[in-house]
Amino acid sequence: MERLKETYIRACQLVVQGNYPDALEAFVWLHDHPVPDEPISEVFRRACGFQAWGLLGTVYAPARERMQEILSAKLASMKTGMPDKALASDVVVMKSILAK
Repeated sequence: MERLKETYIRACQLVVQGNYPDALEAFVWLHDHPVPDEPISEVFRRACGFQAWGLLGTVYAPARERMQEILSAKLASMKTGMPDKALASDVVVMKSILAK
């Protein structure tokens, strides 16, 4: 959880500094490093990390495009088998962010 929090803080600092490409990579790192055995970290990852990533997408189009790409991959993987709860939760949150 500590690494998730540190990466989130760093990503937000990068956004404030205007370093959008590096901020995007930090948000993608948050996405790519779930900790399913720690439910609070998963809530943090989606509620803070994904939401901040979505906000970045409002000022930096590549951030929104990257989230759309990842969402598409997740949707495709759901079609090939029974999705787990974590995957389904990621999809719900990403869809709601991209619908804005």
